[in-house]
Amino acid sequence: MNAYNRKKFNEILFILPPDIKNMIFSLSEDVKDSIREIRLRTGCPLVAVNGKGSAFINSNGRLTYIYSPTLPTVSEDEMSETVKRICGYSVYSHEDEINSGYVTVSGGHRIGIFGTAVTEKGKILSVRNINSLNLRISREIFGCADEIIKKLYYAKLPNIIIAGPPMCGKTTVLRDLIRQISSGNTGAYFKCAVLDERNEIACCQNGVSCCELGYNTDILSGYLKETAVEIAVRSLSPDILFCDETVTEIQSEAILNGIMCGVKFAVTAHCNSLADIFMRKPLKMLAESGLFDYAVLLGTNENTGKIIKIINIKGNGDENGRSDGFGTSVSFDRDFLRKAN
Repeated sequence: MNAYNRKKFNEILFILPPDIKNMIFSLSEDVKDSIREIRLRTGCPLVAVNGKGSAFINSNGRLTYIYSPTLPTVSEDEMSETVKRICGYSVYSHEDEINSGYVTVSGGHRIGIFGTAVTEKGKILSVRNINSLNLRISREIFGCADEIIKKLYYAKLPNIIIAGPPMCGKTTVLRDLIRQISSGNTGAYFKCAVLDERNEIACCQNGVSCCELGYNTDILSGYLKETAVEIAVRSLSPDILFCDETVTEIQSEAILNGIMCGVKFAVTAHCNSLADIFMRKPLKMLAESGLFDYAVLLGTNENTGKIIKIINIKGNGDENGRSDGFGTSVSFDRDFLRKAN
């Protein structure tokens, strides 16, 4: 673990109660470097998730893959204290974030917060009896997008989908891609805009990005994607827009309208294979439009962050036979084009 990521890792430890913090601090540097998530559950052992799966942390500061009833557990008081520390002892001021499922803390770490939802007419009003926390460790791996840059971005700006299952490194790869394209690593300083609806890419704190995203990058944090696309195209004249998981047809239409305005896109998607892209309607809209050039599939577990395959998806969903031309499943918003131009 380099000094930069070690500092970020230590930042998240200081929000933990002393006994839990000391157990994790006692782990070897190699083990700490491998940890991707730390999970706290009331009344259960402390769990660290790495490339091999879930492991328990014992009182000696070591990982074990075998459960034992003698393992130290997380108490109700420790869970309550951790939630308070996460929220800077102002839980009420973070209620909207808690209701959405997670809070972003200094260093760009995302902490999933789970308990009993209080709902009204299908809307979450609050979360009570918090009993589970998932501390997702934010790291930046400079150079992890080198292969994508080398194969896809020299002398051109394609539209790409970075795809893979959860915890495959999509966001980490996307961050490095932004940093390199913005910082001139492809031969020019392209104007980049990050549409960070859930504050997962830049992880802004007080309006400042916690991640290195290059010298020529604008960040739209908290905006709905469909709104952010229009604002960015109209006001920032970007060369390329980056956004995280596309989950609705409205978002896909906004992205395709942005491409029709002459802006390039790099987006991420949860899926296991090329076939999955064509099974989910919002992603199918992107892939079948004829406007996206490549799907970059990432691996998981021991292959986290590694490119498994780069597929030319220009045209249709047949991996063995591609054709150019525009799909017919998307009608573009002409009013959007008029306002953007």
